[in-house]
Order: sequence, then structure tokens, then C-alpha cells
Amino acid sequence: MELVEKSIRKVLFIGSQEARFHRAAGLLDGSTQFRHPACLGVIDTPWESLIFTTYLRGKPPRMQAIAKPLALGIAEQELLSHRYLQAQARSRAPLLWSMDFYRPWFLLRPRFNFARYLGELERLGQDDPRFAGLATRFKAFVPKLRRMARQARRSPRCICHMDYLRKNLFLIKQQLHLIDWSEVKVGRIGFDGGAYLGSLFRRKDMKMFLTSQSEFIDAYRAALPPEFDSEQALHNLRYIFLLTALYHCLRPETVIEHRESDRMTLLLQKYEYLLTLRD
Repeated sequence: MELVEKSIRKVLFIGSQEARFHRAAGLLDGSTQFRHPACLGVIDTPWESLIFTTYLRGKPPRMQAIAKPLALGIAEQELLSHRYLQAQARSRAPLLWSMDFYRPWFLLRPRFNFARYLGELERLGQDDPRFAGLATRFKAFVPKLRRMARQARRSPRCICHMDYLRKNLFLIKQQLHLIDWSEVKVGRIGFDGGAYLGSLFRRKDMKMFLTSQSEFIDAYRAALPPEFDSEQALHNLRYIFLLTALYHCLRPETVIEHRESDRMTLLLQKYEYLLTLRD
């Protein structure tokens, strides 16, 4: 049997989120939309966690082409993990609390704080008049995202993968296999959809993104079980989408990439689209 060994260094002797996820037996039992490599074991030392999983052979999918099956998989995953969390004993509450998306050690990470780049955007506007004044307009997202975060926090919890990149998905005999849970968190319904769309927005042109977004949201809304409020789930999706898209589109590295590849017009289109979501 071929296997994958992953070593994760501990910080202050505390085990990783991913190791905790793999120890949660039965968490995704019953999954029909996603397949996952079997976990063969987790070994802890004082300094690291070693995770052993089966090796998969397959090819990464075209991310814009899997919007519908991904929506079905995420909706099912949210339901299964929500029921798992509800069934947990009180003794596990501290562990689940430490994995929650709303803990400061997650929310203070750079990838969830786009406002630090508004100064760079203001300087870009001084050099390129097409971007003049955009920094002031983007500041409106700071209070908006705080409000969205408070509302999302009260919604049903579930386990979220949060890292829907092409390298973390394989297509094997038309079945999606999801790997690498290094960003796993106790999130909320809708979060994973926002993570997928944010990743897609970052990498694709607007036409391709809008088509895939429409396909994903239609399929996701239809697949949500009745115990979840679809409007709340879509609100949460938009919250994570904005966190992800704003960070990746405003960071200086993205501006440099678009300037060097002569795609500043595309970047401006993305900024203008994001600004339509302020209200």
C-alpha cells in the first residue's frame, strides 16, 4: 500500500488542527459526494504530529468546471459535520472551542485582514488615475464585514475545509476526492462555498467567475437540507468570499503580478465588482 506521511510541527507543544480532525472518527461517515483518503493513523510526539493517509492517483480538476458537484459535496459535508458536532459530549467542548473560526489566533491572520493594504491602494491611485479614490470606497467594507461576522457567528456550526485550491482536489473516475485539511476549522454553514468562490475569483477572469458562481449558488441552494436557512448560508458564503477576495486582490503581490502581465484592466474590473457588494 502506498501512503503519505505528513509531519506538522507543534507550536508550544499544542497539536495541529489537522491532527485533531483526523482523530475525529466518524466525522464524515456517510459522505457520497466527496471521497477522502483513508487516515491510517496519527502519531504525536512532543514536537510534531505525524499523519499517515493513503496515497491517491488522479488528476486535479478544472476548478471552474466543478462548481455543481462541489456545491453538492459542500452541502452534504456541512450537514454531516453539523450533526457530528451536535452529538459531541460536553467534555469535548474546549477542544472544539479552540478550533472555532472566531478564535483570535485565526481572525488576526493576514489573510483575513485586507484593510492593511488600503494604503498601498491609495498609492496605486496616485500613480494610475484609474484607481484613484478606490481606497476610500473600499474602507466601507471594514464595518460591513464586522456586521457580517457577528451575524454569521450565530448560525449553525460545521466542519469547514476552507482551502479549495486545485491541488487539494482530485478527480478519479468522475468522483471528487478532497485532501489536505491543514486549514480545517469549526466554521459555519456557507463558509466553504465562500472559500471556493474566493479562490476562483482570484484566479479567473470575470466572465468565467460569474458563470461558475451562478452554477455553484444555484446547486448549493437546492442541495441545502431544510434544517439550514438558505439565506443565512448564502450570507455566510458572501462573508467568507469578501474576506478572501478582498485580501488576495488588494495585496501588493497581486498588483505587481497584474502589472507585469499587462492585466491591470482585469484587476480594475475585479475591484469594481467587489465595490458593487458594499450594500
